[in-house]
Amino acid sequence: MIKRKKQPGILHKIRKGTGKLCTLVLAGTLFLTPSMQAQAIGAGSAIARGIDVSKHNLGIDWSQVPSSGVSFVFVKAGSTNSGVDPYFDVNMNGANAAGLRTGVYLYSYASTVEQAQNEANQLLSWIGNYTVSYPVVYDVEAPCHKNMSSEQLQALINAFCSIIEANGYYPVVYSSRNMFRDKIGNIGYDKWVAQYADALEYEGASFWQNTSHGSVAGIPTRVDMNYQFKDYSKIIVADGFAARGDQTVFYAGYRMQRSCWVAWEDRKYHLDENGFVQKGCWFEDETGRYFLATKDGHALREDVTIQGEEYYFDENAVMMRGLVTRPDGNVYYYDPTTGALQRNVTVTVEGVNYEVNGKGIATAVVPEVPAEPAPETQPAEPAPAPEAAPAPADGAQAQ
Repeated sequence: MIKRKKQPGILHKIRKGTGKLCTLVLAGTLFLTPSMQAQAIGAGSAIARGIDVSKHNLGIDWSQVPSSGVSFVFVKAGSTNSGVDPYFDVNMNGANAAGLRTGVYLYSYASTVEQAQNEANQLLSWIGNYTVSYPVVYDVEAPCHKNMSSEQLQALINAFCSIIEANGYYPVVYSSRNMFRDKIGNIGYDKWVAQYADALEYEGASFWQNTSHGSVAGIPTRVDMNYQFKDYSKIIVADGFAARGDQTVFYAGYRMQRSCWVAWEDRKYHLDENGFVQKGCWFEDETGRYFLATKDGHALREDVTIQGEEYYFDENAVMMRGLVTRPDGNVYYYDPTTGALQRNVTVTVEGVNYEVNGKGIATAVVPEVPAEPAPETQPAEPAPAPEAAPAPADGAQAQ
């Protein structure tokens, strides 16, 4: 990253006479004005020690690195000028295999907001298939940045970091102490500050790069060494919930999720566009209508009373409407619009009338069928008279 340069001292040739001596004293006083002072912080205040690497460190035996007390690493992904770093793939895979928390950085050459946005999108395309378990860093120190105003630099940083953040990564900005103090100023992102000295004279840094001449087992070259002051163990997590101030966010694969449903321990939660767990509110999408618990935001199931009204949510936490057969075997009626349980009403559903009692149980009303009238009886026809016997023939006598 930063190449160490010799800083010119304030040299004064003191000649005889108090005038020259007074000039020297005044110059020193102005140089040490309180507004330019910062409380120094040393390695003793650090909570972890790490390195940053690139192609300049050549091939690294990552299995040896943790033995030097290193617990995290920032791997150079590349730049839009030179492309992806030729050692990026092997360094990412090796660092993760060694169990190190692994972040990445991009060296910026951007001088416009559009270029900064392009750098962010380029970096996202490089890192998408890797496990990035630590911050994604924007390295702002190129010669083109040194002549830019604070407003211009902050615009670049905001453009880059907002895209990184929207894609679930945690952005951090890297630069020298002097650049942060004199040029960049206050930004809404964590800072990784370079100052090659025995102590960092800058307040509020999350990381401090204190030398480029470190020695670490498994690395054949000198290497940049860093101290960490901010604890990210509960900020960037592999999977599950993490706190963001008074809000709660959710991580999957070390990436913060946004605008989606997430499942955790047999419950489901919805995240808004900022990635915050929604709580104590109704939520509706194309899959149905839900109520999200006030305490932790999980979507409620079964019987729920909300503002005096009773609702029923199925096993997927979807609010039910109309006729609903519940586990007790009864059929209940819920308003087809609001979903609230109805009582003591008569309703018609698909042409069938239902009586809903005081408990909300609906019973179909079976219409009475009128009895069919008995068929009319017809008078019986008289039986036909028997035929008379034939008369005997002439001369014959009856027996």
